[in-house]
Amino acid sequence: MKQARRVRDKAVALISGGLDSTVSLALAQKKGLKIRLGLTFDYGQKAARPEIRSARRICRKLKIPHRVVRLDWLKKIARSSSLVARDKVLPELKISELSDLRITKRTGRQVWVPNRNAVFIGIAAAFAESLHCSYIITGFNREEARTFPD
Repeated sequence: MKQARRVRDKAVALISGGLDSTVSLALAQKKGLKIRLGLTFDYGQKAARPEIRSARRICRKLKIPHRVVRLDWLKKIARSSSLVARDKVLPELKISELSDLRITKRTGRQVWVPNRNAVFIGIAAAFAESLHCSYIITGFNREEARTFPD
């Protein structure tokens, strides 16, 4: 991310309550961006409640307005994903397996939600435009890009 030149440079942040999005959000603020809104998505994922609670707490601490966007239709599309299917167990990777691309791709397929990140960014873009923001802050990381193509 480029260094923000003015305090009036504004952004919308995707915040899941996890480490990646929290660090991205804090760095954006440190670089001078004014975060106008933190967005958290509820698409029926098993961890929705703790994610929302954590994101809300983080936004409160950083003095950022927070909004939860429900995406019930995305849960229907992702019904085979173990992130949302109540009858499926979430896969667990051992540290020794992280470098094995076959294993990470297999577990990635088990938790895949079709085009999830692009959906989130598209919604964030609508909010950003309505709030006159120039930036969308995300918490995507390089390691997961090998497994998740979106």
